[in-house]
Amino acid sequence: MVIEETLERLSQISGGRRTAFIGLGNRERGDDALGLRFVEDLRHLNPNLFLSEEEGVESIILELIENDSVDTVIFVDSCDIGSNPGDAMIVTADGLDPGILSTHKVPLQLLMALLVKEGKSCYLLGMQPKELEYGAGLSEEIVESLRIIENAISAVFKE
Repeated sequence: MVIEETLERLSQISGGRRTAFIGLGNRERGDDALGLRFVEDLRHLNPNLFLSEEEGVESIILELIENDSVDTVIFVDSCDIGSNPGDAMIVTADGLDPGILSTHKVPLQLLMALLVKEGKSCYLLGMQPKELEYGAGLSEEIVESLRIIENAISAVFKE
């Protein structure tokens, strides 16, 4: 999905809602760190958002279930969506291909379904990585896409 379509969908999902952004990834593996970087950047743009950086998604699930101030959860992670580096998509747990995120100990689709069962709206903002090698930094394509998405989200969640 192109960035413009993703931005429009994110605005519809999160506008006026109590939204948590959960950045996932591994800082040592190039573009796999994009979810972590996304949350770090948003924290500087708007400190009032519920933000969490997780190298393992399992640790945040109970906190999200028990948190009544959050009704929408958006996970941000790199995933192979069969597109150009930096392209993004947003999907629900039902729309998520079970094999798309095989790097997590517990499949993200299962954790998202658990949150939905507990009454949360749940989405994945996935971005196509370019480089996943150990020791690599974020690619230019990912940095540019993150900047565009972060600015749009910051505008939706004005302090």
